[in-house]
Amino acid sequence: MKNRSGRIIMQRIDQRHNSEFFFDRDEDIRKKRLEHFRQFFFFLAMLAITTVLNIFLAQIIHPSSLVFVYLVPTIASAIYLGNWAAVSSFTCGFFIFNFFYVEPYYSLHISKPEDIYNVTVYFTIAALITYLINLIRRQNTFLKDRLDRVSLIEDMSRDFLSMIPMDKSSLNQKLPGSLRTKVLSQLGNLALKYAKMVLNVPAFVCFREEDGSLKVWAKSSVDLAITEKEKDAAAWTFKNGEVAGKGTHTHPDTPFYFLPLKSIYEIIGVLGILCDSKDLFPEQRRLLETISNLTTMIAAKWTGV
Repeated sequence: MKNRSGRIIMQRIDQRHNSEFFFDRDEDIRKKRLEHFRQFFFFLAMLAITTVLNIFLAQIIHPSSLVFVYLVPTIASAIYLGNWAAVSSFTCGFFIFNFFYVEPYYSLHISKPEDIYNVTVYFTIAALITYLINLIRRQNTFLKDRLDRVSLIEDMSRDFLSMIPMDKSSLNQKLPGSLRTKVLSQLGNLALKYAKMVLNVPAFVCFREEDGSLKVWAKSSVDLAITEKEKDAAAWTFKNGEVAGKGTHTHPDTPFYFLPLKSIYEIIGVLGILCDSKDLFPEQRRLLETISNLTTMIAAKWTGV
């Protein structure tokens, strides 16, 4: 019954779909350049269309008011392209307006007080619009990130909790060697899966053996080399229950950052991540701690850890 429970759990975990990375650091360079070209083309097209429109509007309204028409590409650039495009848009709009529609024409000199007033109001409105749209964009990004984190935590919790033994008799009982190996390997790979969604960097997981030693049970890549220096840092984290490695005061010479997998009563392993802890954002730290806590909780449900 115990082996059957373990096999069912492994099958359920294997069927989970792969979520998108929380932070994607491997975006294709060619696509980035193409996107930048599209943004630049959109920026120029908006200015060109506005300038052509002003040619016709100059026959209907006073030319000194045409500067405000360039607020349209400023708003569009701020919404779709960001601050740099918005600032460039209203700056270029000013130079185009000043060159073609302000006396003396075809120069950048402004002589009339009403033109100076219009330009001052134009820059004030453009800067205010850019600031407000940027504020809204940042709030939307923040909300989207929070929703992504909530979704990630939900998926993470579901996957980890599905590894709880279905047979209650399996709890606090010594597992057969083959099932123990499968459980710890699957649990380690699951921890690495979600660690990679938070930080797309190499990582590995160690669990405590029955004799009290520390053993690597899962690596993000079979080619990932773990030196004696990393093993010593992981052993220190395992012994003391504190973080160590890159960016900390303990074993800072190792390129890995180590987090203990610990419960209230004991330490059952270590999670090693190839990163500098000083470079981690607060939400990344919280997610890594959540992975550590869930891994510890599930491992504690099985015996032999």
